[in-house]
Amino acid sequence: MLEALLIVSIACLTFVWMVRMNSKRRHALESSYDPAEGERYAHKWGYDDTRFYFEDHKSVKVSGSRYPISGTTMPSLILFVEEILGVSIQPDEKNVEIDAVEIPAPVVHSTFLESVQIHFSQEQYSLDDKDRLIHSHGQLSVNEVYRIIYGTPLKRVVDLVFYPQEEDEVKTIIKLATEHNVCLVPYGGGTNVSGALSLPEDERRMIVSVDMRRMNRILWIDVENNLACIEAGISGKKLENELFEIGYTTGHEPDSIEFSTLGGWIATNASGMKKNRYGNIEDIVLEATLLTPIGEIEMKQVTPRNSIGLQPRSFLFGSEGNLGIITKAVLKIHPQPAIRKYSSLVFPSFEQGVRFLKDLRQNGALPASIRLVCNNEFRLGQALKPKPSFWKAGVDRFQKFFLFKIMKFDPKEMVACVITTEGSKAEVRQQEKAIRSSSRKHKGVSGGASNGKRGYRLTFAIAYIRDFFNQYHVLGETFETSVPWNRIHPLCQNVKKELNEKCAFYHVPGKPFLSFRVTQTYHTGVCVYFTMGLYAKGLDKPDEVFSKIERHLRQIILDNGGSLSHHHGVGKIRQCFLPQIQSNNSIRFLQSCKKAIDTKNIFGIRNGAFDPGLSFMV
Repeated sequence: MLEALLIVSIACLTFVWMVRMNSKRRHALESSYDPAEGERYAHKWGYDDTRFYFEDHKSVKVSGSRYPISGTTMPSLILFVEEILGVSIQPDEKNVEIDAVEIPAPVVHSTFLESVQIHFSQEQYSLDDKDRLIHSHGQLSVNEVYRIIYGTPLKRVVDLVFYPQEEDEVKTIIKLATEHNVCLVPYGGGTNVSGALSLPEDERRMIVSVDMRRMNRILWIDVENNLACIEAGISGKKLENELFEIGYTTGHEPDSIEFSTLGGWIATNASGMKKNRYGNIEDIVLEATLLTPIGEIEMKQVTPRNSIGLQPRSFLFGSEGNLGIITKAVLKIHPQPAIRKYSSLVFPSFEQGVRFLKDLRQNGALPASIRLVCNNEFRLGQALKPKPSFWKAGVDRFQKFFLFKIMKFDPKEMVACVITTEGSKAEVRQQEKAIRSSSRKHKGVSGGASNGKRGYRLTFAIAYIRDFFNQYHVLGETFETSVPWNRIHPLCQNVKKELNEKCAFYHVPGKPFLSFRVTQTYHTGVCVYFTMGLYAKGLDKPDEVFSKIERHLRQIILDNGGSLSHHHGVGKIRQCFLPQIQSNNSIRFLQSCKKAIDTKNIFGIRNGAFDPGLSFMV
């Protein structure tokens, strides 16, 4: 009897231990975003079950349950924004949305349309006005989303939307477009923020948006060699969900992962938050297939690395829809990490935070993701928190006493670092040791794991905040750059100075908002990601004023040693700056390459160097 009880007890203990270990593993590898799908807004960012709204005169709440802040009432957000902008935000002063968006009648090439109807089923193409408008813009806040909802209608929209399901169907639509001289525009997740999806207003040909999202399959997986071949229309969320089921990941996690697609990542030369561990998209993709008017462009054999002369593969990264349609790619995949941990640090100043990042970069023990936010962004994060419970309020008071009285931190100068470490136990232990050692040298203080986790996941809800404040005349946009270590502070200071001066020049009410964060580090420098906001009520043509100010800031970035873009791409909003960074012959070389594979300019979206008028500007 005793022996049987002992066996049962051991079995029960073993079962409990296994459940706890599985629970810990699930918790450790819990997704940073909700893996469930949902209905998207037609033009605004994100899922329609999530929105910010006024709960009362000053408190804001988030609907749904998709994000960590969902269901949260935030009593401090409006007060913070009013303080920063120097204006009053009132629930009853809502911007007036356009009742019925004017959409130009479609330009229809009758023989082309007849050919499409012959070759494809009705479910594969649409002339519906709503579909046409959705596929005629990205998520550029002011120039696209704001204009459609509150401002002037788009003058040119696509004439037909086509939904291929197989690679051969892409070949057929390119063949038909070439025969009938129809313009094709590749479309992925629609998250672009460089104006790359906006259409040339003087394009007289029929324009067809080729929506790739039905081509979303993993074609094969080679576990032995850590490779997978994946169709380009797959979203980051779907890709990671399916790889997670077999214990793998690509590690590519941009802010837009819920909606953006593999083809879009390649076409914009994207970067993810876990770049330190897994690399940027050009490091993750070994080969991709580009379909053009002259046929396929790809390598016939995928190897770890090769030296075979000039490689057309390099033209895919940053191609922005100008050359053809990316249909599939071979990617590196990695086993899911054993552990994923979050942490945070606070520093007395942005300068000390940057010194910490550089020190950490040089000692070689980088976490998967580490981001340093300036004081404005740190305070915005604090303003997004709910009213604390009694016990939490007590803890907060103690933390503030320690930071402000004992450590002498200035609440208007302190900054925060959000850190994600993942890998084996040994790797994570080594990273944590290096982080602790380096942070002590630069007066860093732990902000706790919960703040680190919250800060990382908050990234996926930021764009919803943009759309909420657009309703109340606050225009906001993000822009990014890469810059050498020794130019970080002059660049940030001069962008802030220029923003203040230009807002005064254009008589912008109140004060502008500017925040910046270091999102990725490199041996020679960093990526700096800016968020700009201003109160536009009363301005004549506020979208135009905003765009002019943003162009001034981009020039300041270039003047201070920053790149034209780090990962958003050139699109159309940065085209005018290309002659400053590309030589005449570089631009002519790129344009000549396009002519060689697309003599009729079937892919006539005109992004980056492929605006025909650009050569006259150099």
